[in-house]
Amino acid sequence: PTGAVFQVGDKVRVRRGVTDTDYPDMPLGGWKGQVVEVHKDGIYTVEWTKETLSSIHPVFKQRCEIDGLDEERYGLSGDDLEPDTGGPLDIEEPKEIATKPLSPNDQDDRIRMIFGLTSNDLLPDVDYESLAAYHDHLSSNLALPFTAQFRPKIGHSEQIKVIGLGNPDDQGMIDDEYGIICEARINRKVMNPPLSELEQVKGKPNRQLVDDYSYWFHNWR
Repeated sequence: PTGAVFQVGDKVRVRRGVTDTDYPDMPLGGWKGQVVEVHKDGIYTVEWTKETLSSIHPVFKQRCEIDGLDEERYGLSGDDLEPDTGGPLDIEEPKEIATKPLSPNDQDDRIRMIFGLTSNDLLPDVDYESLAAYHDHLSSNLALPFTAQFRPKIGHSEQIKVIGLGNPDDQGMIDDEYGIICEARINRKVMNPPLSELEQVKGKPNRQLVDDYSYWFHNWR
């Protein structure tokens, strides 16, 4: 990279027309920051000002969170930057947000489909409403009955037969702590284990459905 030469501490602004390398639909023109690192390859790490961070498009922030990127810093070449001589913040806004199609092969995307979300949306937190929506999806797609292993807090793992999901209108059948509760049998005994604690679920469709639910429940509580 060529272009202007900066030092640590210099205040800079991104030139008009520069776009994000990971998200080409997201312009960076006008973003203000301060150089915090100078790299030998001519790349500068810029830390954005608070004013910039509060003004950038929310989709950019959501994408950074989804992809595990640092939204507060960015690496740019001297060609992408110019000295910030003051003046009001004037950032370029995206003309059109490109939404990547959801993939049935991606676990997060499969869960987004359940909630009617796009690839730019974060997965919802676990609460009663989201659990009730997930309950509706599972009720329509699980092939019942099916067998699985359940390991109670006290005792050894046992094979159970899941015959249904608890009615969300019944108290305790959807719970913020335990999630969706199953109706199951072991021999002649009736039990109600949490769906998220089942293991070795039998049947390919059921296995993926329960695994996706458990992944979401344990990570977005």
